[in-house]
Amino acid sequence: MEYTENYYSLSHGTDEQSAKNIVSNGFVLKGDTTSWCGEGVYFYDIKAKAWWAANRKCQEIKKQNKSQKVKPAIILVDIENIPKKETFDLRVKKDLKEFDIFIKNITVDNYQIKIDEADNEFERKILLRSMLISFYANEMHCKLVIGNFKQRPQSLNENAIKFADSLDMVFGIETIYCVKDISIISNVRLGGGKK
Repeated sequence: MEYTENYYSLSHGTDEQSAKNIVSNGFVLKGDTTSWCGEGVYFYDIKAKAWWAANRKCQEIKKQNKSQKVKPAIILVDIENIPKKETFDLRVKKDLKEFDIFIKNITVDNYQIKIDEADNEFERKILLRSMLISFYANEMHCKLVIGNFKQRPQSLNENAIKFADSLDMVFGIETIYCVKDISIISNVRLGGGKK
């Protein structure tokens, strides 16, 4: 019997109108090479992160259309019985090792043009990472990518970092679930209105 995995109540932050549309019509793959893992639908396992994403989305909408009133909302979903072979989990040593071997055996020249367009080293690193993850997920027919990623240092509280370091704890890491195939998403529901 093939090993499968389940992920319940993953949260996606957006604006209230988009949330209602998604519940009615389903998700659409979005994103590009500047997204954490390339094109996909992004989820968190911590609702506070989804609320942060929802508030950020509402701020972007308000900048584009100052007269529009928007409210943040989150959507909850489940991913059930996804075969392990269709999940690329960057937190798992075996998956990371296979990814490393794969990367060492491909040429990066195809990506050089987009990477050269980046404004700085941080952007170049993000572009390269997202392109390679997307390429690998596509080649291996992975429907879900999971990874722990560092938050940008400027968004972290310096005192909290020092406190975490004093206890030898990891701080400023977020787990991201990037769905590459929306058919694996089930039980789509509103997770609440404005927080």
